[in-house]
Amino acid sequence: MPLATERWALEQLPRDLERLSRLPETWKGLDPTSIAQSVLETLLDMLALDFVGLRFNDTTHVFLRVTPDFESICSPEQIRAALNGWSAPDDTAEGLDLDGQPVRVVRCPLGVSAGIGEILAGSRRTDFPDGQEQSKLRIAASQASLACREMRELSDRRPPEDRRAGPATAQAVAESEWRLHLIINTIPAMAWSTTPDGLIDFCNQNFVDYVGWTAEEISGQGFWPIFHPDDTARLLAAWQEILATKQPRDVEGRIRRADGEYRWFVLRQNPLLDADGAIIKWYGAGADIEDRKRAEAALEEARSALLASEENLNLIINSLPVLVWSARPDGSADFINQSWRDYAGEPADKILEWGFLDLYHPDDVPGMMEIWTRDVAHNDQTALKGRIRGADGQYRWFYFAGRKLTDAQGLVRWFGCNVDIEDLMRTEEALKASEAALRDNERRLEHIINAVPGLVWSADAHGAVTFLSQQYLDYIGMDAGSALAGAWRDAVHPDDAGGLFETWAVALAQGRANEHEARLRSADGGYRWMLFRASPYFDGAGRIAEWLGVNIDIEDRKEAQDALAASEAALRDSERQLQQIVSSIPGLTWSSDARGATTFWSQQYLDYAGARLEDVLGYKFADYIHPDDRDHVMALWAEIIAAGTPGEAELRLRRADGEYRWFLIRACPFFDEHGNLTQWFGVNVDIENRKRAEEDLRQSQGDLAHVTRMTTIGELAVSIAHEVNQPLMAVVTNAGACLRWLDGPQSDIAMARQAAERIVRDGHRAGDIVTSLRNLARKSSPRMERVLLEAVVQPVLDLLGGELKRHGVSARIDLEDGAIAILGDTTQLQQVILNLTMNAVEAMAGGAASPRQLIIHANAREGEALVTVTDTGPGLVLDDTNRLFEAFFSTKAQGIGMGLSICRSIIEAHGGRIWAANNGARGGVFSFTLPLAEGHGVHVSTR
Repeated sequence: MPLATERWALEQLPRDLERLSRLPETWKGLDPTSIAQSVLETLLDMLALDFVGLRFNDTTHVFLRVTPDFESICSPEQIRAALNGWSAPDDTAEGLDLDGQPVRVVRCPLGVSAGIGEILAGSRRTDFPDGQEQSKLRIAASQASLACREMRELSDRRPPEDRRAGPATAQAVAESEWRLHLIINTIPAMAWSTTPDGLIDFCNQNFVDYVGWTAEEISGQGFWPIFHPDDTARLLAAWQEILATKQPRDVEGRIRRADGEYRWFVLRQNPLLDADGAIIKWYGAGADIEDRKRAEAALEEARSALLASEENLNLIINSLPVLVWSARPDGSADFINQSWRDYAGEPADKILEWGFLDLYHPDDVPGMMEIWTRDVAHNDQTALKGRIRGADGQYRWFYFAGRKLTDAQGLVRWFGCNVDIEDLMRTEEALKASEAALRDNERRLEHIINAVPGLVWSADAHGAVTFLSQQYLDYIGMDAGSALAGAWRDAVHPDDAGGLFETWAVALAQGRANEHEARLRSADGGYRWMLFRASPYFDGAGRIAEWLGVNIDIEDRKEAQDALAASEAALRDSERQLQQIVSSIPGLTWSSDARGATTFWSQQYLDYAGARLEDVLGYKFADYIHPDDRDHVMALWAEIIAAGTPGEAELRLRRADGEYRWFLIRACPFFDEHGNLTQWFGVNVDIENRKRAEEDLRQSQGDLAHVTRMTTIGELAVSIAHEVNQPLMAVVTNAGACLRWLDGPQSDIAMARQAAERIVRDGHRAGDIVTSLRNLARKSSPRMERVLLEAVVQPVLDLLGGELKRHGVSARIDLEDGAIAILGDTTQLQQVILNLTMNAVEAMAGGAASPRQLIIHANAREGEALVTVTDTGPGLVLDDTNRLFEAFFSTKAQGIGMGLSICRSIIEAHGGRIWAANNGARGGVFSFTLPLAEGHGVHVSTR
């Protein structure tokens, strides 16, 4: 709805409501039929209806009023026939077909539950009824039902025949009494009387019928329960005030009807006074104002809607980026919007009336006033151009458009707006200058159209084809004459023609661009898919002048779409296969977001943990990690996420039955096409059996190392016995000397003491050798502890002292720092020193009798200790020295090849490395590293 029309409708609403409220005044003395005709005439005049009817319940006849326009389509008899068999819920619009015309019909009941009849209003408008029309229909129905009920109640009353007999005087009295009784009991109100202190002693028949009680039940103070509980206290207070002041007063309240419904009444009490002014009696009457209350509520609602609509309308008008105005019938302005005032930079009082002329360009005023004066006097609309001075003093061109509107009371006003066309006017000159070039371009355009890789066409405003490009004609193999005559339609595939022409009809009806896909036959008889596109071209008045279109060959795209559909189907199959693959992977698969929060666990993972997906989302997966592993693993997971690189870790995961099993977890990042890390994918592989096998392997290796140590000790038995025997022989010798110094005629206590001290020293030496031998021979679980490197090496050399002498080998320990501390198992590390020392001794024993030297050197560097065992033997003859550390590989004839392999296992278990190399031109060097213990350099136990 245009803004001016909507504003007029809102202004008209209060007038229509007032007109409906005064209808009962025009119905005095009329019968129900006349009242019905009056209601229909009023509604047909007031609302935009096609017809309106009224039907009383005691007759099948429908009183009907039809507009001439609709009567030319559908006769009143047809409408009555359709309405007689039609019903719908109250105040609800339902569709009704009248001779092919879709009509929306609203039913408004007359009286409670349509006890009197109903009003039936119909309109072809799709938005019928709006809120205002609904309110007006309800009010009209309420007024009509009240009037008809009063008329019917009065017409049903008749004087009794027995009152008409007797003498004239008695007859007159009886008739007077009867008429008084009739008046009291037929007036459309409740009537009663009370004693001076307010006790009811009479109520009329309307009162009794309405509340459904007997007069005896109402008498006295028994009437109070008929009032609405929310009104009782207020009415009681008002009644007490009336009794106290002895002044009549109107009071409103709700009274319960016999069916339990409450209706509003206005109640009035008038006192009857005696000659002394004392109250003899109170007389009261109550009139039903329920319909008035509803009408007042509807009126208030309409007024509120009107105010809200006016505010919204003003807001819209003042927000429009155009200069909106309205004018009186003489052409003087009586309203301008905020945009008008802002543009002019002037207050409204300087623009209204005829003040706007001062803002027009002096050169434009005469011509503009001539057009404006003429249109105001003779036309219903106006359109002109002119320049208006802005707040900056500059003039800009505006297009003035206005329309004259007349409201229901015949009041004429002009409504219009001024649109800034400064830029348009500036371009007009350029457009005129380019007209010649445009004509040349038109000729060029014709050549371009025929060269466009598409079939170009045009049609008039009604859809008749007026032009087909030469390329179009060549494609369908037709001449222009036959094709434009309609033969081009024959080239459309029969299966596609219906849809194409239906879409074309919709585009013509809506006046909007549209497109459709259809197959078009070429001159060789083959069909290819085309996209038919059509766009309207509008003239200067905004009307469609013609339609421009192009048919684009989409055969290849169609084939691509088919291929894409097949690809998507294959993708879905692939996704299903991938799901099956993931479910069958012998591992627990999962994924997380870029921050490491879990987003997916495979069903196999969930089954293993006995969990639901929502139980592990986010970071709740940590609850399933063994408590001893959790902190370390979560810290490592944070490092992997920060680095954005693949990572792995070993940990224990809780199974559904509560048991923990070892898993190897591997995680890989996934990056999008821009290189952004978007998520992580991972798999957990069960390594419980591997862990157990490793433990078994470590046990086997320990057993083998013990056997190797025992074998080595067995091989060194002679040397070890010699080393033990030397301090024991010294003990025996020194003991004999001690006895001689004590048994002689002249005992020498000092010399005996020296001999005893030598016995103690040699005894400790023998004990140290036995202790070292026992440590090497014992079989115990590895125990990692902080120990000085010197305490590992020296006892081995002490134990091998005899063997070294036997082979003529001189040994030396060279430690750069005597406090080098490592973390390891002393027994295992001594086995490494023992094996490397014995290998060096055997290597030098088989060589020439040159000086045989063994040097064990150690120094600390970059968090680890580097230990080298260097000999002066013949050196290493292998190109690949790594093979020396392989199991069962030996360069000695009687060797089993396990010594160096065990050394490598021990060193690697300690977190170090071991390797071999030649020492220049002579001898070999075996080197290994060990991690330094924390607090390297402080005093530690030497065990």
